[in-house]
Amino acid sequence: METERIKAALIDGYLDEPSCLGVPPYVSPHIRYIYGALIAGGILPENVDFLTADHYRNQKEDRLANLEEKDLVIILAGTTVPGNYLEGQPLSLAEIRELGERLFYPTLVLTGPITLVWENLPGAAGLAENFDIITGEIGAARLYLRLCEQSGSPGNVAPSHLSDSLKKGGGGFTAEALSRWAIKGAEIFERHPGYPRLLAEIETFRGCPRPRGCSFCSEQLKQVHYQRRPENITAEVREIAEKGIHNYRLGCQTDLLGYTGRSDYRKTGKSAVSGTKTADLDAILAWNNRALKKLYSGIRKADPYLRVLHLDNINPGPLGRQSSRARRSLEIICRYNTPGDVAAFGLESADPEVIRANNIDASPGETREAIRLVNEIGGRRKDGIPKLLPGLNFLLGLRGETDRSYELNLKFLESIKEEGLLLRRINIRQVNPLGSYQSRKVQRSKLLKFKEKVNQKINQPMLRKVFPRGTVIKNVWPVQAKGSLTFGRPSGSYPILIGIPGNYLEQQEMAVQVIDHGYRSITALPYPFYIDRAGLKELTHIPGIGENRARKIILERPVNYSELLKILGPSFPGEEWQAIFQFSSK
Repeated sequence: METERIKAALIDGYLDEPSCLGVPPYVSPHIRYIYGALIAGGILPENVDFLTADHYRNQKEDRLANLEEKDLVIILAGTTVPGNYLEGQPLSLAEIRELGERLFYPTLVLTGPITLVWENLPGAAGLAENFDIITGEIGAARLYLRLCEQSGSPGNVAPSHLSDSLKKGGGGFTAEALSRWAIKGAEIFERHPGYPRLLAEIETFRGCPRPRGCSFCSEQLKQVHYQRRPENITAEVREIAEKGIHNYRLGCQTDLLGYTGRSDYRKTGKSAVSGTKTADLDAILAWNNRALKKLYSGIRKADPYLRVLHLDNINPGPLGRQSSRARRSLEIICRYNTPGDVAAFGLESADPEVIRANNIDASPGETREAIRLVNEIGGRRKDGIPKLLPGLNFLLGLRGETDRSYELNLKFLESIKEEGLLLRRINIRQVNPLGSYQSRKVQRSKLLKFKEKVNQKINQPMLRKVFPRGTVIKNVWPVQAKGSLTFGRPSGSYPILIGIPGNYLEQQEMAVQVIDHGYRSITALPYPFYIDRAGLKELTHIPGIGENRARKIILERPVNYSELLKILGPSFPGEEWQAIFQFSSK
């Protein structure tokens, strides 16, 4: 069949892997690459239906009937580091199997990170009978090549060269092709059910910048490595901005400080993935700052209306070892980024034995130095929010772990707090065994006890310091109503979960002011907050007021702060709240 006559459907089953997040509001580059490759391969845009996992799930029977009429159905899926999600639920293996069993006419293609591990997944038997599984993470390139075989290479990239690049594991040519498809794929944003409240996940490079990665990580399964040129990334941002999206996260890389932007980086002798020594890897920091500056300044120029520019992963090892060189990198990032940015540090464990047993790059001492450096440079506040703070990842169940590992993890966190350093968030999860990696069984009681200690001793005190009472947080997206609260998040990297008394789901966006702190979330009031107009739900959530005082405020409706203090009484800490409570009569 000629490609222009093919009727296709593309299902974004969402992905979550160590180097990339594609669960709403994040839109992965992978899904955009695939869409762009289909169009470049000759399929007409009007003949490509786009569905998200939730879009498909909400009207499943109708969707299945429509999908049965297609010639080609492509599913992108894979959560190699699954988490808890507020705005979307990734397509499960059971749902993928059901699609394979219930669709008969169309050719079914499964691609994405799931293809790196699918053979080891429980319940995956028979998957290959129904799906054409395009292995490897460059599914877009392989799909494009197949379309070109059918129609004689209608695109702008020579299929033979791209095929050779994929076979050899080379990335330069592949990166150029993906960059072209990313521009064509920007159309997906306008077709996404979450539009315009979306965040574009931008890929800077692919592949772990270490000769041998952490033994438990799925990144080592990837065979194609490349760096994307800054001008290609800025061209993609320019196209995304034209679609009405102005929120970006440089999240699709294992270590942003390993970004060089050189398409020929494998030939330089300093390649992050060609088997160089640790000293060579650290030396990258000495000369990648030009690429970082070109990248960040280029993104700013490409989107004059930019609202969010955040990052994700930074390896604390080189950062701690080469702090003098890395300082300039952080200064560049903090010059161009937006407040609330988070650099996720993969410490994984503070136990030296676990670190050695799993080939983890960063030691506790190096991570501590990296935390200090980020606090020094990124801790300055803009609009009341720190520009850049570190986040810490801990993995439980790693090889070599003992009861002492839990003690060392907690002691490390306590020492960070005692030093007065800030952490934006602490992520604790169990290792997801991949391939031949054998993890240790984690006793649920130990896991819960450890999390409880971290919450009480570290998380809540940290939140009080990062978001002091009275902090105004703008651009909050209300996403879920539960009980008397509306839960929302600002757009960005690891955004704080905010409980807002009342129902605000009809609002597209709002500003809030912090009034209380939980372990991993905060409570906030709409900003500005007019206490003489407030309802019972809002007032009772204010610490120290309670239902009786709330009813009295509603009954008497004070018109100034003096009248309010008379209602609240001398036991209420009035000075702490004077800047938060406002009156509409002023």
